[in-house]
This record gives sequence, structure tokens and C-alpha cells, in this order.
Amino acid sequence: MKIKAGLYIGIAIVLIVGGALLAVKGKDAVSQAESRKQGILDAEQKTIFYQNSPGSIVEVSVAVGDSIKQGEVLFKVKSAEGETDVVAPEDGSVNKIIVKPGDLVQLGMPMAVLQKNNFYTDLYIQESEIQKLEVEQSIGVYFPYLEHPTEVTGVITSIAAAPQFASLRMSREKGQADLSVFLVRVTMEGNADLLPGMTAEVKLDEVTD
Repeated sequence: MKIKAGLYIGIAIVLIVGGALLAVKGKDAVSQAESRKQGILDAEQKTIFYQNSPGSIVEVSVAVGDSIKQGEVLFKVKSAEGETDVVAPEDGSVNKIIVKPGDLVQLGMPMAVLQKNNFYTDLYIQESEIQKLEVEQSIGVYFPYLEHPTEVTGVITSIAAAPQFASLRMSREKGQADLSVFLVRVTMEGNADLLPGMTAEVKLDEVTD
């Protein structure tokens, strides 16, 4: 009987210790998940509007997907005042062309949509972590799913002044209320490896106050 009792006690101890270890690992996993914030990479866009006298499109000088430089001619328009060029206001690429040769254009009509070389991602940060961050702060942005994971330097350009919504805790502990969440936008310069739609990640545990 004593042997059986000892065996049962030993099994109980193993179960208790094992459960405690699993609980610790579970909390570590939750903490790690909460410290890694992911967002979708997107690119800033700019619509080109016609700014001259009414006329007709005589030439479209670019195609969708073309890389362009500031000042590069996008369209040629013939009006009563003669032929004028519509040029790119900044570097980027052509995302959409709205007009075609022969179309009539008037002041304020959209002609094309350009994709800027600046990228951004929006992150939702809990109020318990928001004090680590501030506008114009530099921050590392990781792209973990590339063939060769890479990191670029981003800059926080905005932090929402008010909580966007309530975030339920992954584990509810007695006496703790749900945390509110803030919207943080991080911008970065584009490069050949980055494309809109990629997953961007910020590790808050690597950010110092």
C-alpha cells in the first residue's frame, strides 16, 4: 500500500510540475506574440490632375508599371494655347492610367495614379506598450517571410490620439480590464525587395523607452 501511495504521489507531482511548466511556456508564448506586431505593407499614392486649359491628349508617354523620375513627361496635351507637357511631380511608378490619346481633358480631371517610393504599415499597439513609442521615432521594421529576411529603418509618422477599439486580453486575469489599442503608422523608403502586400513586423520588446 505504501508503494502504491508513493507511486500516486509521484504521478501527482509530475502532473503538477508539468502543468506549471506548460502554463509558463503558454504565458511566454502569449507575451512573445503580444510583443510582435504585424501589419501589411502599403505604398502611398498620388493622383495626377490636369491643371491647364481644356485640350485633347495627343500622347501618353508612359505605361502602367513604369518607373518614373520627377519632371519626366507623362502626357502631351494640345489646347488652344498650344501643346503642353504634363510631368511627374515626384519619383515613383505608374499605378494606373486614366486617359488615352484623343480624350478631351479639362481643369481638375484625373489623368493617372502614381505610386510613391514611400511605403507604410499601420500597427495596432496596446496602451500598455504605447508609451515606448513617439512620433518621429526611428524603429526597426522586419520582413520575416522574404527568402532572405531583412530589416529596414522606419519612422513613426502618426499615433492615434484616442483608442480605436478595445482589445480583449488573450488570457483574462482577475481584476484586469481589457486594454485599449492605438493606431500607429510607420513609414519607410522603398527598395527593390519590398512590395505592397508584404507582411511587416515590429518587435516591441526590442524598442527602448
